[in-house]
Amino acid sequence: MSVVTSLVDFHVHPVLIEEALLGDRQLEKKIREIYHIGTAVQPLNALTKMLKAAGISKAVLLSIATPEVVMPPNESIKNIIEKSDGTFIGFAGLNPIKGDEAVDELEKAYSEGFKGVKLYPPLQNFKPNDRRLHAFYERAQQLNMPLLFHTGVSWIRRVELAYCHPLEVEDLAATFPNLKVILAHMGFPWVWEAAMMAVKYENVYLDLSGVFTGTPKEHIFHVFTRTLTPSFISRFLADKIVFGSDWPRMEPFKMAEAVRSLPLERTVLDKIMRINALKILDMEE
Repeated sequence: MSVVTSLVDFHVHPVLIEEALLGDRQLEKKIREIYHIGTAVQPLNALTKMLKAAGISKAVLLSIATPEVVMPPNESIKNIIEKSDGTFIGFAGLNPIKGDEAVDELEKAYSEGFKGVKLYPPLQNFKPNDRRLHAFYERAQQLNMPLLFHTGVSWIRRVELAYCHPLEVEDLAATFPNLKVILAHMGFPWVWEAAMMAVKYENVYLDLSGVFTGTPKEHIFHVFTRTLTPSFISRFLADKIVFGSDWPRMEPFKMAEAVRSLPLERTVLDKIMRINALKILDMEE
């Protein structure tokens, strides 16, 4: 079987990239405290080379806005994207509980070229079904800016797992049918719940990033062949899953190798590793 190339990595955290931190050691310290990451700070070209080695031609850089800090600052992601050759796509870190200010920030991010928004409800102290967030969701829908929600297990100590359940997102998915919603990590360990959300709602997608049960190959094999099945994925989720590495927690080439090894048709793998992401982002090859 031929290898799928020109992958899109939908889940990259540039939290320990020199050009993203801009020399802010207090920010680096805060990021390490929250993420519990010991990886060394690296220059952007190290990430670029890593992506290229994995066959990844485009990567979505994610920022998260906690009540205390934006990790990393949206401005630094914007600068990286502007200086790149089209490799990087930005999802802004915004906190929707800020009301009108959040809507203003959403519009600013849109005007600056950000394609979507990354949200981490329990870390940001909100519940996705809070009706006070509807103005934010409505504007995101109008601007065609997808929302990528953290769902599933979290290693952040202050995060309660109950608020990471994929069904927490159902109300907004139903209320805003034209708002693209991506459930990160396939909601693991609530994989079936996340999968059925994607089956039921046309606007709900899954990203497969994260490794929770062993090596990348072991985890991906477990989720795609033991929890779900190749036939179920081919029939019902071929258009709903996007590839993601969750770097720097996991090396992109290991995740790409794991997904390529799945017993799925080449056409299905091509959708998961490239085509679905481009459709969500409204981007061409």
